[in-house]
Formats: sequence, C-alpha cells, structure tokens
Amino acid sequence: MSFDPWDPYRDLRFAGTREHPEHGTCFIAEGRILVEDLLAAGRAGRLKVISVAATTTAALDLQERLPAGTELLTMEPAALSELAGFPFHRGLMACAQVPAPPPAESLCAAKRLLVLPRLYDSENLGLLLRSAAALGLDGVMAGPGPGQWTRRTVRVSMGAVWRIPVWRVEDPWERLADWRSAESGSEVVAAALTEVAEDARLWRPADRCALVMGPEDTGLDAEQLARCDRAVAIAMASGMDSLNVAAAGAILMFRMAHVPQFD
Repeated sequence: MSFDPWDPYRDLRFAGTREHPEHGTCFIAEGRILVEDLLAAGRAGRLKVISVAATTTAALDLQERLPAGTELLTMEPAALSELAGFPFHRGLMACAQVPAPPPAESLCAAKRLLVLPRLYDSENLGLLLRSAAALGLDGVMAGPGPGQWTRRTVRVSMGAVWRIPVWRVEDPWERLADWRSAESGSEVVAAALTEVAEDARLWRPADRCALVMGPEDTGLDAEQLARCDRAVAIAMASGMDSLNVAAAGAILMFRMAHVPQFD
C-alpha cells in the first residue's frame, strides 16, 4: 500500500508520535513560529524535516525556507481543519523525524539538571522543558509520563524538545544516584512544601545541582524525599496552598541559574 503524505496530519487533537514507512517515528509541530524554528533546525542539519503542511496562503513564502528533501503540501484552510480534526487557524504544520536521544553517558556531565520522576500532563512537561531550555539548564531527566514528542508537548515547549537534552528513563532515581556519585559535592534538591524545606529565596544551589519535581497531584512522597539531600519551597501568600508544577519549576530553575543576582 502506498503511503499518503497527508496521513501524519490526520486527527491531531490528541496525537502522539506517528510512524513513517521511510523515516520511522515522527512528530508534528504546528504554528508559524514553531514551524519556522523547526525548518531552521532542519536547514542546519540538526533535525530531519519530512514535510510541511500549509494553507495555500501560508505556503507562498515557504519554498526557500525548506530544508533539502522536505515536501511542501498545500490545502485550503477548511480542508486542513477537517483533516486535523479541530479548527486549525495557525496555517502551518510540519512533520519531522524524532531525533536520536542524547547518549546515556552524557547525563553525568550535566551540572544543572531538572529531574521529573513522574508527570501526568503533556502541557506541564512542555512548559518545564521550555523553562529549562530558556534558563540554561544542561538537561532534563524524565521518568514515566507523557511523551516528549506528543503534539501538545512539542507545541507548549516552543521547540525546547529539540533544544535541550532529555533523558527518558524507567527509574530516574537509579540514574540520579549515578549522577550524584559521579562528582563530589553534587546535590539533589527536592521541591516540596514540607516543614523542614528551606525558603527558596534563601536557597544557594550547589555548583552541581539536580532539582527534583514531583507529580502534579501528590508531589514527592516521604520515600522520595528521603533520597534527596534537602528540600526547598516557595512561600505562599493570599491563602494559596501551592503553585502549578510548571510555574514552581520555572521559579526554582531561575534560582538555579542566577544565584549571583541574589548575593
């Protein structure tokens, strides 16, 4: 059976990765800014962009931006929305090959590391990856949870999924122990609202630091907290009990990346 190049773009509302007969596992990026960034990565040889799906208007100035070998597909807006399975107003989508994961051994070289043992929401993962990349962390280690290359994760991350190393592992705690033992002075810090947690405003991260964020509903449990060297918390006001994990992660990663500003 011949492959229809439009197939990767069908029924995208809750889409994960797609399988291509020639290029293997692929992902979808959507929207002008994200697609243009993807095309730039493709032209630089960092990613393999397979095709771009565009409305006829959006396709007019794309030809010179396409990486070599990228197919340009065009369709009227209403037809593109019907294909995607939801009202699609962004004009552009692209299908690219999922790149090879970072080498497992390179994890221990990270000095600023975000660790996500378990998440449930794709958008939270995307937001955390975006903050980690924007704030200059060396990488993210993620356990079971939403896929890094799902449509929603890619969209919310705004390209961070291909800009920052992400190590996906079944047991982050085992790998985290290896990371800590690789260099003396390494510190594993839990984000947790506990009575013994240090106020994040006073927190001075170690030169080599891993920040561990728990899942959205329960946070880190007692056993997981015991595996960390200490805990930090963001003080709450106005009767609020906590922040969304992505918001809290951005604040704490800013603290990791910009300690000198607080001296």
